[in-house]
Amino acid sequence: MSPDSPLARLAVAYGIEPGYHDIWGNWHGLTETTARRVLGAMGIDASNDDAVEAALRAHRAGQWTRMLPPVCVRRESEPAWLPLTLTDVQEGAELQWRLREENGSEHRGALEAAALELLEEVDLDGRRFRRRRLQLPWVQCRGYHEVSVSCAGHEAHTKLIVTPSRCLQVAAEGARCRHWGVALQLYGVRSARNWGMGDLGDLAAAATLFGELGADLIGINPLHALYPDEPERASPYSPSSRCFANPLYLDVEAIPDFSGCTAARECVQDPLFQAELKRLRGTELVDYPGVARLKWPLLRQLYEHFRSEHLASSSSARGAAFRDFQVKGGRALRLHAIFEVLHAHIADRQWPEEYLDPDSSAVAGFARDHAADVEFHEYLQWLLFDQISHVRDCARAGGMRIGLYRDLAVGSDAFGADVWRTPQAYARQVSIGAPPDDFNLQGQVWGLPPWSPRRLEESAYADYVMMLRANMHASGALRIDHVIGLMRLFWVPAGATCEEGAFVRYPLDDLLGILALESVRAGCLIVGEDLGTVPDELRAALYDSGLLSYRVLYFSKHWHADHSFLTPDEFPAQALVTVGTHDLPTLSGYWCGRDLDVRESLDLFPNTDSRDRQRNERDLDRTRLLEALDRQGLRPQVVADGETGRPTNEMVAAVYRYIARSESAITMLQMEDVFGQVEQANVPGTVREQPNWHRRLELPLEQWAQYRPLRELARAMAQERPL
Repeated sequence: MSPDSPLARLAVAYGIEPGYHDIWGNWHGLTETTARRVLGAMGIDASNDDAVEAALRAHRAGQWTRMLPPVCVRRESEPAWLPLTLTDVQEGAELQWRLREENGSEHRGALEAAALELLEEVDLDGRRFRRRRLQLPWVQCRGYHEVSVSCAGHEAHTKLIVTPSRCLQVAAEGARCRHWGVALQLYGVRSARNWGMGDLGDLAAAATLFGELGADLIGINPLHALYPDEPERASPYSPSSRCFANPLYLDVEAIPDFSGCTAARECVQDPLFQAELKRLRGTELVDYPGVARLKWPLLRQLYEHFRSEHLASSSSARGAAFRDFQVKGGRALRLHAIFEVLHAHIADRQWPEEYLDPDSSAVAGFARDHAADVEFHEYLQWLLFDQISHVRDCARAGGMRIGLYRDLAVGSDAFGADVWRTPQAYARQVSIGAPPDDFNLQGQVWGLPPWSPRRLEESAYADYVMMLRANMHASGALRIDHVIGLMRLFWVPAGATCEEGAFVRYPLDDLLGILALESVRAGCLIVGEDLGTVPDELRAALYDSGLLSYRVLYFSKHWHADHSFLTPDEFPAQALVTVGTHDLPTLSGYWCGRDLDVRESLDLFPNTDSRDRQRNERDLDRTRLLEALDRQGLRPQVVADGETGRPTNEMVAAVYRYIARSESAITMLQMEDVFGQVEQANVPGTVREQPNWHRRLELPLEQWAQYRPLRELARAMAQERPL
């Protein structure tokens, strides 16, 4: 496609990149077919040449016929100003402005429009438009402020968001601060008290333990809401909602209503119930449907008890606290609860037309008819909010200085609550994905519709702000999965292959500014998962905004030289360093090549040359890693077990000592590596072929404190990272 063609110019106008270089340096140009389909997903008719020309004219008009943009994001270090677009008639009139700050303070003023600094001007369909700078030196604080301007009978409104320049920092400028923490998949935690999957009670106990062992944070998989009526859909990275949490993580017996509910206690004490609990605790993999069959009836009993004991009493402090939670949760909470009930009542994804609009009279009528069911799901979110807060409190009491380290998925499922609640915010005819790379040679399509950049701005980033606040709740740190999405996302049209995808740009400066504002307000560090091909301009912007880079040992090499591993002092200070991730092999799996065996068995290599190349590279990497350990005086006498081929406890400790010696702000210890487990949590490119998100840790939580390899690893991390 010619870069000068009307279609190419329209694509650029809406943020579609003209092409991209893949990880091997090959250029993939935007095709006409992809351009038309991606534009269509944005709501722009580009189906033929006449439509393209009309869309270009409409886009240009939209840039100039609006007095104020829907939102302006400004750093507090720079003057607060607004771009103001005026017609000839307005140019000669008096302009009145009003600024209402988030704290309620209000400022007003009047001036001559023509006296403002001219930025640019244009003739459009016989009319003259001028864009001027409206300076607002009166904004004294960070936050979300409202601005209105009136001139010559026209009034316009915008939201002015004033943000700090950087996210919350690990330490004061120039100070040396080196933390370490533990990462685990919460659902996979075994314990003598949980109901077959790790829960928030387990997490609180683990936070206390690791705080006592000297860790400063505990990292977990996303807690996002999934599908209560489809518990087998277990991927935390394909959530129904990123703004609400998964009730299966509730510690049922820790809910205050449990102690007062005789029926619930008797149910749990029943021998048949206890027998099923024993079975679920002993399964090799998490049995989500089994866990759900036990939890949901009990949770419903607790709600009925709460309703009769607290909501029916005007003097109940607990009932009042719940009502306050409902008010603060507002429309979003209520619609999420309505969705949960609707989803359980409708057998398939083809919802009746009258239920597709969350604001329809049909949905309102359904909610009235199922008021108790809806309130039950609001009650569950309230319980989750409190139990997550309790985890934070336990982490602090245990001595952790950062605490809970949560994870934020890159998108929400196409048929989930988030997309149903605000369908206009999403481009639903495409999916977020990724071009092919070394670990996913056929590329990836994730089934997650992206936010529409244009509609995101039109809403003044309301959904983005709500999502950040939900995931920063009780968090000392937040990992943003696929942080490249703040700058651009790879859109793959429905039914297309990754080769037919295109990158679409997002308002990076605005998103980073808002992220910094919410980070500082919540006291939450931000880690950006910046793996893969990341543009230099994005890396620079992330660094300047204070995000911690996400560095994985497996990929931390001298790529332009001999592919040797980086030495500890070569890792950046503004980073979190880890050996692997949930999408990568465990250290034992990496050493044994288990991940390569799995990928070969599932035909995930495009050809035998690729398979052989990666196996040869893994052989070299084992040698390179041993050489790296040698140079640090860390190589153990016995590297691997003679029978299993797995790395010894001493080898695992040596590798973690290696990354712990870095000057990076945070180093994470992965629990699968502590126990020498071979299988990884998730194999990208698979859905049902592997038991993704079902694997459990081998040792029960109650035995962790006395497990010698764990205590030795904790001691090693503390020795290598003295404060």
